Amino acid sequence: MVTASLAEPVPPSAWGELTALWQSRRLLWTLTATDLRTRYIGSSIGFFWTVVNPLLELATYTFVFHVLLQVRFHAGQSTSQYVLFLFCGMTAWSSFADGLVRATTSITQHASLVRKVNFPSIVLPAQMVLVAVINQCFRTAALLFFCILIGEGLTWHALLLAPFLVAQALFTFGLGLLCSVLTVYFRDMNHWVNAGLLIGMFITPVVYPASAWPREYVLLLYPNPMAQYIGIYQSLLLGHHLPPAITTVIYALIASGIAVALGASVFAHNRRRFADMV
Repeated sequence: MVTASLAEPVPPSAWGELTALWQSRRLLWTLTATDLRTRYIGSSIGFFWTVVNPLLELATYTFVFHVLLQVRFHAGQSTSQYVLFLFCGMTAWSSFADGLVRATTSITQHASLVRKVNFPSIVLPAQMVLVAVINQCFRTAALLFFCILIGEGLTWHALLLAPFLVAQALFTFGLGLLCSVLTVYFRDMNHWVNAGLLIGMFITPVVYPASAWPREYVLLLYPNPMAQYIGIYQSLLLGHHLPPAITTVIYALIASGIAVALGASVFAHNRRRFADMV
């Protein structure tokens, strides 16, 4: 049973919702810790599943694309190079997908909490995204280890990962707020999100580099914020250089800001209806 001092009701504004989230940060951390503990209770290797699962996916994709199909995106590309390239993209995409999917149903699946007087409902989608971010940090640590073990090592550029991880988390949080509101009104929203993520993974440079994208479909690539984030991670960790275009960084950061502002605004203007509809 989680007990905490909850914030008073706030006006229906984006800033009011974000303020309520900050005031309830202790509750957020408590719910997050509880989620991480209960997710792996009874499993043989516990929290290490957060790294084992993506490694199994990585091995599968590598075997299919690089070994069976002999896919090569540039001359002389070794298996270890492709493994690191794929792991880099999958680490970011898995966190985004996991956080978004769980945030989408966070309100409808916790109706008993939402109906409580003065409960800061925004904590629920925030908790789901925060759990995904923590898992991403562990996967990123594994990625850094493999960069040293089978790659070309690391440079000071790896230190720049942190602000982009935060920016990606904010982007996921903003979309999660929007989807959680839509799910209150349209209960099949989670199915649409899962379908969209399946398509999105293959139109995002996760299993292939952005350079392999056909020019006639370029408008599907560049407006995709996750494509920008994954490209930034690949530049910093694998290319050992800053992103080649400053516009990539600017666009990624602006997309995160817009997602949070829009998501929090929509959430704020619909929050008072949640108790009657969930």
